[in-house]
Amino acid sequence: MALANVAREPTTVDTRDFYPKNASILGFQLTNLQIHGYDPRADLRELAERVADRTYRVPVETVLPLEEARAAHERLEQRDNRGKIVLAVGEA
Repeated sequence: MALANVAREPTTVDTRDFYPKNASILGFQLTNLQIHGYDPRADLRELAERVADRTYRVPVETVLPLEEARAAHERLEQRDNRGKIVLAVGEA
């Protein structure tokens, strides 16, 4: 599960909704950390390395050609996917 609040608007999340699913909520605000002197480059490098060596995996369900973007969005809107739907430029 991924949550984001890029609009910086106050939100309320009822965490009781997550208990039956045994879900975890993790988060941070990178810009706020940077204001206080944090340099994210080393951590972002480590994150990229862990993705590259497959320590962290992004569940990709389907790769579709860019021409099928409409169908991809329809599937997302129907919540018919269990992983990421990737649009490929060029050959899929």
